[in-house]
Amino acid sequence: MKNYVLLDENNTVINISVADDNWDSTGWIDCTNKDVGIGFVYNRNEDIFIAPQPYPSWLRQGSFWYAPVDYPADGKRYDWNEATQTWDLDETAPK
Repeated sequence: MKNYVLLDENNTVINISVADDNWDSTGWIDCTNKDVGIGFVYNRNEDIFIAPQPYPSWLRQGSFWYAPVDYPADGKRYDWNEATQTWDLDETAPK
């Protein structure tokens, strides 16, 4: 079994299918062993699928996005605050 994606005209993943080797995959791209989801964009030059950018300030490395400020390592739960470019403590998280 292989995983395939169907792209729109902007190289955005619009469908994912799992099929055997006998399936007619015309128009589909083999994405077996790649991290991919609906809404990801296929970068043909790097042969990777890029997740949607979660916030305008976040930076991309390979397929993934990361915040410009490291996530706190104190074991608590935080949410990204785009306006202040900081991690805000999630007061609703169970303690």
